[in-house]
Amino acid sequence: MTESSTDLASRTPRSSGVQSVARAAALLGAVVDSPSGGATLTELSKLTGLNVSTVHRLLGTLCAEGLLCRSREGDRFQPGPVLLRLGRRSLASTGLPEVTAVLKELADATGETASIGMRRGDRVLVLVSVQSEQPLRYLGEPGVSVPLTRTAMGVALLAFDTPSPPQRTPGQRRGGDEQAGPDPTEDAEDAEKWSWHVRLLAAQFRGYAVLDGADGSGLRGLAAPVDSGSPYIQLAVDIQGPAGRMTDDRLDALGARVVAAADSLRSLPVALALGQL
Repeated sequence: MTESSTDLASRTPRSSGVQSVARAAALLGAVVDSPSGGATLTELSKLTGLNVSTVHRLLGTLCAEGLLCRSREGDRFQPGPVLLRLGRRSLASTGLPEVTAVLKELADATGETASIGMRRGDRVLVLVSVQSEQPLRYLGEPGVSVPLTRTAMGVALLAFDTPSPPQRTPGQRRGGDEQAGPDPTEDAEDAEKWSWHVRLLAAQFRGYAVLDGADGSGLRGLAAPVDSGSPYIQLAVDIQGPAGRMTDDRLDALGARVVAAADSLRSLPVALALGQL
């Protein structure tokens, strides 16, 4: 007979330290088993039988350690990057080889390193990578968490999942005051937002996103979203390599390969499961 989350949380261990571990385990189990893609603070309190203040304290620690994270709306708690890495390792002997096979085919066809990643808040967690066989190549790093705006996968996720923000007219101050004159700081912010707006529109038009490394690395990435049936686009696949090899005249051919890989991944059971997290 297995214990429920409530039984585990309410049992009195021999020490407060063990009790905290048991309660944290109960919260993790409740989040993972939630059928709605996460649970709120109130729901977790009811599911585990713990009072709200205790749940709030433990959730703060679990989020800080990467075991849980907040949903993009901020009201639900979901599996975090550390928990997902543990899940990825446990899946290594089952569904992930199918994902690896698709990435291997993509890497062989394009000559570049191929990866699949998942959105976690405002970052992308790289789940699996297959390296290029070229001497000069991008070294994929599974388990690395990268800001959305610094990876082609993040641009693809933003382009195909997030509506464009309302635009202010040039010279219009925040709050709608058009008589106060232009603000240089706000104009610079507007220019940056417009640049990203154009980048997202270009990705939507092409069907894939392109992003050049802004750190002088000379890398270029191409990415496409993986529609796994979730209400949100959570997964993306990309290739990364030297911009000198991934030249502008090759973008459409390379992008078509990436989009085809994303279409192959969308029907795999493991991708469907990951996309619901």
